[in-house]
Amino acid sequence: MTEKSPAPLSQQWQTLHNNYENYESYSLIIKLISVSLTTISMTLGLHPMITFFIIAILWLQEGIWKTYQRRLSDVIIKLEKDNNGTYPLYSQWQENRPSTVKLIKGYVSNALKPTVAFPYAPLICIVLIFHSLN
Repeated sequence: MTEKSPAPLSQQWQTLHNNYENYESYSLIIKLISVSLTTISMTLGLHPMITFFIIAILWLQEGIWKTYQRRLSDVIIKLEKDNNGTYPLYSQWQENRPSTVKLIKGYVSNALKPTVAFPYAPLICIVLIFHSLN
């Protein structure tokens, strides 16, 4: 028995979705690099302005990646709408997105969960202690 290949719409949607997820991975890598470079610059005692500019450049780079990702999601949403909601993931996500204030409250709420806060709270304490000793 031979399997039917996925429909072109399915392939297109899956390719776009995979690319969207790749952009998210790249954004996380940029964040990790930023944290690593901040740690290294503190350890080496670099001037804070050097660290600031490195972080600013990485922040702008992530903004560029997020712009590409947003354009990709716009294409996915159009594809979903043009095909009668065959793959409604992004369309439904966009329709159910809360207001900016509720979105920020949700981000803060999730960030304060112990499983998310664990590495960051100790890192912040280490940075503050390190800074106060110097």
